[in-house]
Amino acid sequence: MNYLLFFTDPLAASVQYSGGKGANLALLTQRGFSVPPGFVIRAQAYRDFVNQDRNLLTQINDFSFYNAQQLKEESERFRGALAKLSLPKRLVDEVREGLGAFPNDQAFSIRSSSTMEDLASAAFAGQHDTYLNVTGLEPILDRIKSCFISLWHDRAIAYRQQHNFDHLLASMSVVVQQMIPCEVAGVGFSINPVSGDLQEIVVDANFGLGESVVSGESGVDHFEISKLDGVVRRSLIAKKTTQIIGVAGGTKEIHLSESEAKKPCLNEAQLIELTELLKQVERSYRFPQDIEWGFVRGKLYLLQSRPITTIPARWTRDESAERFPNVITPLTWDFVESGFHRSLSFSFNLMGFPPCHGKWFGMHGHYIYGNQNVVELYLKHPPFTVSSLEELKAIAPKLREEFRWVQELPVIWSRELDYYLLKIGEFMVEPLANKSTWELWNFILSVNEQGADYFQPNIAISITHATLHHLLYRLIQMVAGADSNRLFDGLMAYCETKTGIINRELFEMAQFIRTLPELEDLLKESDSQEVIEKKYLEKFPDFQRRFQKFLRDHGHREIDFDMYHPTWLEVPWVVLDNIRLILQTPLDQMPLQKERELKVNSQQMELELFRHVPQELHFFFYEILRLTRIYTSLDDLEHYQTTRLALPLRKGLRELGRRLVVQGILAEPMDIFFGHLKQINELVCCDNDLKRREFAEAIRQQKAAYLADKARKPEWILGENKAESIFSQTDCLTGLPGSSGQAEGMIFIVLSAEDFAKFPKGSILVARTTNPTWTPLFYSAKAVIAESGGPLSHGAVTAREMGIPAVMSVKQCLSRLKNGQRVRVDGSAGKIFLD
Repeated sequence: MNYLLFFTDPLAASVQYSGGKGANLALLTQRGFSVPPGFVIRAQAYRDFVNQDRNLLTQINDFSFYNAQQLKEESERFRGALAKLSLPKRLVDEVREGLGAFPNDQAFSIRSSSTMEDLASAAFAGQHDTYLNVTGLEPILDRIKSCFISLWHDRAIAYRQQHNFDHLLASMSVVVQQMIPCEVAGVGFSINPVSGDLQEIVVDANFGLGESVVSGESGVDHFEISKLDGVVRRSLIAKKTTQIIGVAGGTKEIHLSESEAKKPCLNEAQLIELTELLKQVERSYRFPQDIEWGFVRGKLYLLQSRPITTIPARWTRDESAERFPNVITPLTWDFVESGFHRSLSFSFNLMGFPPCHGKWFGMHGHYIYGNQNVVELYLKHPPFTVSSLEELKAIAPKLREEFRWVQELPVIWSRELDYYLLKIGEFMVEPLANKSTWELWNFILSVNEQGADYFQPNIAISITHATLHHLLYRLIQMVAGADSNRLFDGLMAYCETKTGIINRELFEMAQFIRTLPELEDLLKESDSQEVIEKKYLEKFPDFQRRFQKFLRDHGHREIDFDMYHPTWLEVPWVVLDNIRLILQTPLDQMPLQKERELKVNSQQMELELFRHVPQELHFFFYEILRLTRIYTSLDDLEHYQTTRLALPLRKGLRELGRRLVVQGILAEPMDIFFGHLKQINELVCCDNDLKRREFAEAIRQQKAAYLADKARKPEWILGENKAESIFSQTDCLTGLPGSSGQAEGMIFIVLSAEDFAKFPKGSILVARTTNPTWTPLFYSAKAVIAESGGPLSHGAVTAREMGIPAVMSVKQCLSRLKNGQRVRVDGSAGKIFLD
């Protein structure tokens, strides 16, 4: 294979061949952007160059990575040895031939392009060498060799060490690109990287080459531009005393006159063109970008692009309130946060996203907040955009290849599920009584590690589920127009889910109870916990067998996200409360009959949809519809299987907590959840009287803080304690439409499973959020109001299935609404009217 790849060569777009910078330039060229032409020297050329002396690389392991002066000396000696090597003859010949495609006097920029450079995880900005305005074969070859050698600058070595990169895996490509004598140049960001505003473009510019802007050593003009309408929101015109221009063999700095120094270097038309370029590049990558650009003789050139992944955090409950409605104990969050962010890295890599810098979720005052800037950064871009069916036909084959992983992921996940379930079974039967405290703690850590491994692709499943819903809806809009809502609702009204199966089993148990009047009266008139604890069900062995089987199959279901709280298996009366709610609500239709009607209607909607779709796009639409349904089921199933971790984890932690109670460290076994993972690890590793006393006091204080936070309402936007400023004080609350229709009734607020049995039939259900275990409440509710969530949340989906209105993301609902208060819910408009 050749050492040299032109930007137009598909292989040049691969980082392994061209390094980060070269691959980006090739990709931008192949996507039709105005990139100055050029070629890359493949990383293999560097490897062949350095391997001429096989003993050289063995020195790397002996470098003094943490002694700056020694590392500098070692780096100089190493680079001196490299400088004595000759470039491979084949490389010299190919560069000579490549330069033949350009005019003889053409000047080039020669840029290092490490295979670890310009990646989202590490930019390596300024660590390797760049040479501008180089002409002639020999000078260009010299600069290529210098770029190779610059991989071993002490600053580059230290940077790799800091980022835990393997030095022996580092390799260098080189970009040889036509030099553009820019009259104005600079950088641009498709979002505001300082404020985190995703709808604001930022541009910095100066006269001459962009090196003055990148280096930060000169005054530059600064513009902040609305992405929506192109209006310049803010501009700062600097006094630009110098500019950099190209000269033979390099560059030089020249001084600007007083009048030039104060003049804006970009006019309105150029700003508009730059704004549009930034938006186009962002759409091309489906991710915000940081670009380098330049104008010459009125033409705008794109000189580089890389993803923006570091912006300020903006912590809100927007993303987290549905997933984490209540306070979370420290230990649960330590376990969850580690596994979640590991899954985030795995899933983003699978989906082709850059790595996420910073946290997606964070705990503040025992409540979980989402970093809304990061959430929007990754999730606001559709997988592709088309404006017509003809355009869709043209790109469909490419989309099938690019998103092949979407089709493969459900199969891969299912294949790995078996091992996970087997491990859960092993953990559940493993005896703990004779284990040492250290062995017991290792058992707990092993359970958590197994869960983290299983969970790795699950965030990709959740994101893809939501993306497919939005994509399917947009495609239906494209072909059906005004009729798209009815078609979409009909197509997605029924999907086979584990939650649906469980609810059907609950309904069937309720129906069985109706054949036993004595049992029905007992459950309606007695406290469910009393029924279980006094073993009243033993009088009804047929029902008890069904009930025990249900607990055996589904007893791992949570009543709260926090593993501190027991599962159905530990508090089976919660299941009886659910059955009682169903008994209170005679249904016009059996679930199977309703399910059949939804399936029939869905089939009719399919036939209607495909009458709108051109024949050559039938398979494409069919696959999107099929995958949307698969991921709807899979998103529910992966959560169901994830909750199995609670049983072995609680088993191990209960035993550890029991031992700490015996030692007088804890008041009760499950207080172990108020410790942090690190604190418990230190206690187990360094068991002494002082450590025990410190741990006991920490648990006492952390439990008290947890209970205090539980008693308060968290602010919606962290740090912006604006008392209910999201809505004006009117007789109408506003949220997001979740399920269409209208209903009037009395409010009843449900905060936890403890409130289930108290819920009056025919009330309006108000909650922070709901999860699948809350579904039986919907049988008795007239409507649903939730503080969080959206059209794809559990509450909205279930409400649509039940045919009752729902309004989601009503930020004031828990403070403005009271039990017994009468309201009218308009699910179509997303409004709640107060009497």
